[in-house]
Amino acid sequence: MRELFEMDMRKIKYREEQKFGSMSLYLSMGIIYAIVIVIFIMAIYSQFVLNEPWGDKPMSNKGLLLAAFLILLVLLLSAFFLFGSKLVVVITNNDIHLTFKPILKNKIIFSRNEISSFEVRKYKPIKEYGGWGIKQGKKTVGKAYNVHGNLGLQLYLKNGKKVLIGTQRGEAIARAMTKMMENK
Repeated sequence: MRELFEMDMRKIKYREEQKFGSMSLYLSMGIIYAIVIVIFIMAIYSQFVLNEPWGDKPMSNKGLLLAAFLILLVLLLSAFFLFGSKLVVVITNNDIHLTFKPILKNKIIFSRNEISSFEVRKYKPIKEYGGWGIKQGKKTVGKAYNVHGNLGLQLYLKNGKKVLIGTQRGEAIARAMTKMMENK
């Protein structure tokens, strides 16, 4: 990420930073997480404090602790990736720089010379790519890097591959791409 900030600011034509979700997603996920945690707290309290097996077919104490630990681990990891992920797109005079932290360790760079054409288009995230994130769609649509919405920068690469980068600012990214592609 530091590399993006170390770029010569005069070369940057466009910069967009996106995170997963919206307030409604955060609220609904928070409610789901809270319900799951409360259920396990009730189960642990029932079995360890009240010495009453929890449920019709109760787990052993060790099984309950292991299940609670694994569920908590899954919740923490999903929260980390969902709420901590960030897609950053930077367009300079010569390239597109893409980072998707913490999922991708390294920056992805698409050079102007690799791109045969582009368009900003509406797409169907679930139908075309199976959702949001880093997704490999069918060969006809290629790979997608997106976090929400249904608007993207579609790159048609000279090697025949297609890459879609999600955006919330279609007109601005189109202008930056036009300037980059015309830059000699």
